[in-house]
Parts: sequence; C-alpha cells; structure tokens
Amino acid sequence: MNKNRIKSIRRFNRYYTIWLDVMNRGYLGTRFSWPESRVLFEIYRKQGINATEICKRLHMDKSYVSRILAKLEKDKFLTRELVPGSKGIKQLYLTEAGKEEAKRIDQNGNKQISEKLKNMEKEDCDRLCEAMALIEKTLRKYDRKSS
Repeated sequence: MNKNRIKSIRRFNRYYTIWLDVMNRGYLGTRFSWPESRVLFEIYRKQGINATEICKRLHMDKSYVSRILAKLEKDKFLTRELVPGSKGIKQLYLTEAGKEEAKRIDQNGNKQISEKLKNMEKEDCDRLCEAMALIEKTLRKYDRKSS
C-alpha cells in the first residue's frame, strides 16, 4: 500500500474523530464515553440482544463490553434475562432510564450534526453526503469483518 494513501486516511480519521467530538467523556452531552454510548444505543436498537452479538456488531473486545454492561447494569440502565435452556446466555434490555438515555444520545447526535453543518452550502453538504456514501460502500466491499 502506498505510504501517502495510508497517511491520508489516518489524517482524515484523526480529523474526523476530533470533528465528531468523540474523545471526551461526556459524549453528546451525556455522562457516557463514545464506546459506552454505542453499546447502550445498540441495545436500544435491538432489545434482547446478547453480549456476544454486541461484540460482533461493534467489533469490540468481550472484556471491554462486559465492563461497560456491568456499569450500565449497576447504574440501572439495563437488565439481563437468562435465555431459557441456554448455557448462561443473557438477553439485554434497557430500563426506562436506559431508553431515555438512548433517545437522548440519538437526539443529541442529530442536533450535533445539524449544528456542525448549519452554515454549509447545500451543494457542499450534498457532495459531502455523496462522498461519505462512497466511502462506506467502498469500505463495505472489502470489509472482512462483515463476511
């Protein structure tokens, strides 16, 4: 792989994560980090998911997800229910407080992007969205994790 391409992609990634403001503790005005927010939101999107499925979907380490789930459960944002007949597999469900936090993350994410793009000309915003769609399509084409 061309070193300049690697540098270019890494430079973009560094810029984009800063632009999204994901490196701070209070992601999207919440008390959660970005990974914690993603785990919470994944459960919100699919009530009854289990920890192994979260690890696969988010490509996260099992022990890290386990620590996040323990914290969310301790803070009463989720409950776990044993799957009958399984060998310890537990389905994850958000409590009402967890659902409210997930909704807040979703709404704040929409507000964040809207605010960041509010002064952008429509044509530039359209080109940006088209470029992002191309990036996603190209990466998915070669993504071994999705196979």
